This record gives sequence, structure tokens and C-alpha cells, in this order.
Amino acid sequence: MSNVHVIGTGGTIASRADVGGSVVADSANEVLDTTGLDTTVTTEDVLHINSFHLTFADLLKIRAAVAQATHDPNIDGIVITHGTDTMEETGFFLSLLHDSDKPVVLTGAQRAADLPNTDGPENLRQAILAAGSAKLRGAGVVVGFDSQFHAARRTRKHHTLATSTFWGGTLIAEFYHDEVTRLASPVTYPALDEPTDRFANLNIPVIDAAPSTDAALFYAALEYGVDGVVLQGVGAGNAPPAFTDAVKTAVDAGVPVVLSTRVPSGPVAPIYGNGGAVTLLGAGAMSANQLNTYQARIALGVLVSQSLPDASLRAQFADQTR
Repeated sequence: MSNVHVIGTGGTIASRADVGGSVVADSANEVLDTTGLDTTVTTEDVLHINSFHLTFADLLKIRAAVAQATHDPNIDGIVITHGTDTMEETGFFLSLLHDSDKPVVLTGAQRAADLPNTDGPENLRQAILAAGSAKLRGAGVVVGFDSQFHAARRTRKHHTLATSTFWGGTLIAEFYHDEVTRLASPVTYPALDEPTDRFANLNIPVIDAAPSTDAALFYAALEYGVDGVVLQGVGAGNAPPAFTDAVKTAVDAGVPVVLSTRVPSGPVAPIYGNGGAVTLLGAGAMSANQLNTYQARIALGVLVSQSLPDASLRAQFADQTR
């Protein structure tokens, strides 16, 4: 029998109706009881929140619990119950640091625990069986939802309500008729050093470069005092021309800037000048390449927390976005 450890953080899978809407109510052990599984599972509650409350400090707590479980020789796989709103950030954060063959599966629900058609118990049951299966060894960190397991890198929530809501990352495995079918192995990236305590308090805003925006909010962020900026461009990473000087001002002041795109698929590409990616990258922005805006922000945060020299930060960020 495989031993699986379930780390509870809250989310819809643990939520029940209250005055004003559903809120987190159940512990990890109570959520586990709904699956009907008769297998060796241990549980712990690290957080008890809806994931739209998630902070960088919370990510550090989740990482510490995962690291402890990973190093426990009695544990074969790890499952994290988590809200779907920010699961893509947590999964990617953990994937940046994970260097074990033991799989880490994030799962949750789109329908609260007290709804008659809740999807949480089945998602958790599948996640536990998959995490304990030898077929998922070496899969890294994955998001398990609605019988599919996607690599955390590039996986995104794509529908606010549908139960099949995650896509983008490599489809690693499927779960049907109580069996795991392994389909692929994720591309490996160098594991980053652990973020320092500074990570908990970083301020890295996302600035949107949509039509008819100017760089006023970008400059306001710099005046406020930020640790980095993610500029979300349009198309292949383009923005109104005013952002070019803003990027250069930030980089000259030692504030790293990442250029991403709001487009769901495809890389940032230096095609256009006069505010396009050619100009913005030339002004010193780093390319998110195919990482989405919010996962690029997480990678930047981990590296910024380490107070690396600019050249090292750029090199390691590039390694994570290739």
C-alpha cells in the first residue's frame, strides 16, 4: 500500500454555505471522509482559507509542508487541497522548487462541499489514488481535476464555473475506471534555490498595457516602491510607446521588469518596434516567453527574494522561461 499525505489549505472543496456566501468550513480530514477511500492517508491543515486570500507568506507555509512530506521516507505522494482561483500560482511556485520523484498533486472543487453535485470528493479520491501510484513517479507537480492531470507549469483556470476548468500545461495522465494512464513526462527545469523570508513581503504589481492606457500607473508603482513589475502586453508582448521609457526608468533604478502577454497561448516575441516587444526588451525588460503573466510573477518573486545580482537573476529567469 502506498502512503499519501494530504495537505489542506481550504478552498471550495472545504467550503459550505454561510451568510453572504460559501466560506471554508471543513478540515482536510473532514474533506477526506467524503471520498470513501479505504487506504493509508495522513492529513494536516496548513491553511484554512479561500484561495483568493492567498499571500506570498502563505506560499512559503505550503512549501514548508510539502518539503517536510517529501523528505519523509514513509510518504510516497502528496496531495494538496486548494482553491481553484489561485491554484495555478501555487502549483507553479511549488514546481520551481520541487526536486523529488514523489508526485505532488493539487486538487480542489468548483462546487462547494454542501452542494448535492459537488465535484470535490471525486477529484480528491482520484488525486490520492494517482499520487500513490507508481505511474505518477517523476511527474513533478501536477494539477489534478476532472480525471486529468496537467503539469503545473503553464496550467491555467479557464472557466469560472465549469468543473473541467484547467488547461494549458502538458497533459501528464488521465484517470478512468480507477486506473491511472500515464501519457507524458514534463520537461524538466533547474530547481531554484528556496526563496528567502523576504519573499513573504514582496510587492510585485501587474501593470496592464491595454488600448488607451498610459504609463501613469507604472510610474506610480515605482514611486510607491516596488520590488519588481510585470508588464502585461497585448499580442506578442506589445504596449503603447509610453511604456518604453517607463521600463527603462525601472531597470535603471534596479527594479526588474518582466514583459508578458495577455494572450492565452504563444510566446512573447520581438517583432514590433515603437512600443512593441523589440523596444520593450531593448529597454531592459525580461521576456516571460510562454509563461503566463501570473506564473511569470511568481518566478520573478522567488528570484528577487534571493537578492541576486542582475545578471544572475536574468540568467535564471531565462532558464525558467525557455
